[in-house]
Amino acid sequence: MTKEPRTHRPPPLGRIQRRLDEALNRASVVEFDDRSRFVFFSDLHRGDNGPADAFRPNRKIFLSALTHYDRDGFTYVEVGDGDELWKNRDLTDIRSAHRPIYRAMERLRAAGRLFVLVGNHQLVRQGCRLATAGPGYDEALLLRHRDRDVRLLVTHGHQADRGVSRLYGVVRPVVRYLWRRLQSHGLRTSLPEPDEPQAGLSPIQGAVVWSRRNQARLEGRILAWLERAGNLGIICGHTHRPAFAAAGGLPYYNTGSGVHPGYITGLEIADGAISLVSWTSEVKDGPGAKSLSSGTPRRVVLAGPHPLAER
Repeated sequence: MTKEPRTHRPPPLGRIQRRLDEALNRASVVEFDDRSRFVFFSDLHRGDNGPADAFRPNRKIFLSALTHYDRDGFTYVEVGDGDELWKNRDLTDIRSAHRPIYRAMERLRAAGRLFVLVGNHQLVRQGCRLATAGPGYDEALLLRHRDRDVRLLVTHGHQADRGVSRLYGVVRPVVRYLWRRLQSHGLRTSLPEPDEPQAGLSPIQGAVVWSRRNQARLEGRILAWLERAGNLGIICGHTHRPAFAAAGGLPYYNTGSGVHPGYITGLEIADGAISLVSWTSEVKDGPGAKSLSSGTPRRVVLAGPHPLAER
């Protein structure tokens, strides 16, 4: 879960590089120091609390985590796709379904400790281009350390996905009308590991395999862009795959997601260091076995803390 993505020979980026460059150039600058505290979650995909709401099993976990971070003075950065606006037409329905979550977020906003970034599931077609589905979303932040030459671009990461704009007109209706219906009838899929046998897969399983391969290619594009960007790190989501940069490696960090029942992964910055964490309600019933617990969700450090200055 915490492995750094494989390195790839930098491909010609073209439009992908321009999109990431534009996100960096438009990013709001947020200065921080070693006393600052941030937590980053993305890809929660909050829905209407129905059977197709992938966030539904993790509501208690997320609210417990957010309460913890609010109490400890963290700033919450939601790195895109917090709201699921491909399956759901109206943000009002989502907010109504998860009122305690949004009340907690509004408390953070009132204290000046909330940033909400846009993801591809919060984009809608307007004429010939994609635009955010509503107000209140930023595309990117640039975290800039006051005392050291440390810069981190925080953005969803869909800018490196060639299919977001090209396949939008096909993918979004499939998600809204087919995938949602299948999930409502109990379909659950997980991405297979690259070395798992893939012969005889169903069309849906084949689509999942294609998605994993696309995620790996996307990570390669971001890594290639980082090589060209110089002294810059990136925190993103979109792939649903947690990532933590190895010491001396390219500073690519991914929050993971909140759509797997029983746990949510995210990133923390505190005391000048970054960590990959999970919040979980899973307990082991026996050797290698896991089940969901009704107890208090707990925080687990998966990687780090790693000083941001060590590059």
